[in-house]
Amino acid sequence: MAETEETNFLRVLLQQDTEHIQTWLRMVWAEQQQVPEKFNWLGLAEVSTFTAQELANEESNQFHSESLAWAEIASSVYEFLAENNPSFSERYLDSLMGLRAYMIVKFGALPENPVLDIQQIVTWFFDNLHISYQEALIKAADWREVLAAKNPEETPKKFDSELEDFRKLRLIKNRLSIIKYLSKSKDFLPNEELNIWISLWKKLP
Repeated sequence: MAETEETNFLRVLLQQDTEHIQTWLRMVWAEQQQVPEKFNWLGLAEVSTFTAQELANEESNQFHSESLAWAEIASSVYEFLAENNPSFSERYLDSLMGLRAYMIVKFGALPENPVLDIQQIVTWFFDNLHISYQEALIKAADWREVLAAKNPEETPKKFDSELEDFRKLRLIKNRLSIIKYLSKSKDFLPNEELNIWISLWKKLP
């Protein structure tokens, strides 16, 4: 099967060094560079993420600056995808913050850095929670009770009537999973409010 223009473009782009790709991205953001109509932005983000993590695991420090450069590329693309695809923004932001947490655990925190800034992850967690801690605690207990009962009649009814609440709780749990991973970093010192939310993770459905 012949390679499509979009696939070929991505393959060639990924063969370039990080400085070239970052320059290309800056030109795209400034609308000074043409991009194939069906360009695989997610593919660029995912390959950049994989490369960043692989290089971060190398013992030699000589690979670490390159790892951060790839992570910066992935971060900027995930942000672009989240801004331009509202229906999937949570997915893209989860991937972005997961990558940031991984890199912070590897290399430490650096305020205002596009990849290593812990505050960006903390702010993301609290943004758009749409539910208080006490409300989440009560609803989580209610859902755990229903799911534990395994009632073939009541469980579907619960999902039909309160699916949005369940979705909110799962969103919080997904975010907390990233926060919990970030806790491996000695630079991460959560305040009392965030610690309370972290304690909720194991209680969520």
